[in-house]
Amino acid sequence: MKSRHISRNDSFCRCQRAETAITHMIFFIAAMILAMGVITVLSADVQSIVSSSSANSKLVAQQMRTDITIVNDPLMVPYDSSGNTYTFYAKNTGRTELTPDFITVLVDGILVEPDNMEVEILDGDVVWRPGDILVLHVIPSPSPLGSGDHRILVAAENGKSGSMSFRT
Repeated sequence: MKSRHISRNDSFCRCQRAETAITHMIFFIAAMILAMGVITVLSADVQSIVSSSSANSKLVAQQMRTDITIVNDPLMVPYDSSGNTYTFYAKNTGRTELTPDFITVLVDGILVEPDNMEVEILDGDVVWRPGDILVLHVIPSPSPLGSGDHRILVAAENGKSGSMSFRT
């Protein structure tokens, strides 16, 4: 009978191999967890970029279909001295319907507050359809405007605008 004698070196080699395998497995699991975290973060960023570019392309498409033209005679803008109001006529020359409630008006670069402006559509509708004319009764600041050159800008809710230079 042979006696089986296990040397210290033999057991050490077996343990070292097991330790190496376990270490490799731990590093592999850690690398997989790290990779999953990176994928999660990057996919959230990609989704955000995709949704913002989609929203931006819709806005640009809407702006391309929107156009506003101010149709006043620039040398003869109607002025009512009793209310210090100037009357401007803006035509929806685009292909989209606009909401008059969201129209922004600037005179000489100064915002006209909604309290100082009355907006109506000539045909009495509540939607500013293509081809319709919007009547703007504006009290600019300062009012009345001094004599000389001035500029009015009418902007829709999507940022598209029309402007005109006029004299008083």
